[in-house]
Amino acid sequence: MGLNALPPATRMRCFIAFIVGCVLWLAATVLSHVVPTVALGLELVGLTFAIVAAIQLVLGPLAVWLALRIPGWTLADIGLRRAHWRADAAIGFAVAAVFAVLQFGLIIPATGGAERSDVVANVAQLGHSVPGLLAFIALAWAGSLSEELFFRGFLLNVLRRLFGSGRLAIILASAFVIVFFAALHGYQGWAGMIDTSLYGGLTMTLLYLWRGGRLTACIVAHAGWNTIACIALWGWF
Repeated sequence: MGLNALPPATRMRCFIAFIVGCVLWLAATVLSHVVPTVALGLELVGLTFAIVAAIQLVLGPLAVWLALRIPGWTLADIGLRRAHWRADAAIGFAVAAVFAVLQFGLIIPATGGAERSDVVANVAQLGHSVPGLLAFIALAWAGSLSEELFFRGFLLNVLRRLFGSGRLAIILASAFVIVFFAALHGYQGWAGMIDTSLYGGLTMTLLYLWRGGRLTACIVAHAGWNTIACIALWGWF
């Protein structure tokens, strides 16, 4: 359990990588929404998310790859590798399934159901067509790959280096990642931010550490939950 043994890099290089990585990845995320809505004049709902997914699938990993070149790291160094991928994928699916049961069987019904801010926001984005649902599922996987590469793979590792060594550095880096991840989901309201901080933030970070700094379990757990949530919200709400 723990983070990857990364090639040596100075704190200055890590700091520059942190700034460049955040700017590039956030720019990639913004562009994925600006291109279809502003450049193409499309409403950000349903099938439009297929375009968002395609852009995120390319620009998100590219942003991380470019930032990693500053400290001299690779995508494999931060956990994007094939080792133990079957076991990691199975664990990821299991985590997503358990969380889905808890959410739709207990948490969502007990905290407002269809009136919850995140449910309202996501249902509005999904639309009511099958192509729209498939587009949102495509975004679930593309977005999960992009976010896990950035938050767990890049950000957690570069912050750990900036904060020093030892358990305290990992705790501080993890706390920053969890808060940052939740803040970026502010459009879902407080309910969505709390959920994303607990699952997409805390749970995914712990899963990454448990699986030895490999990303497969996190990507599958993240995308798996998003997929289940899309189908459930589309069908039930």
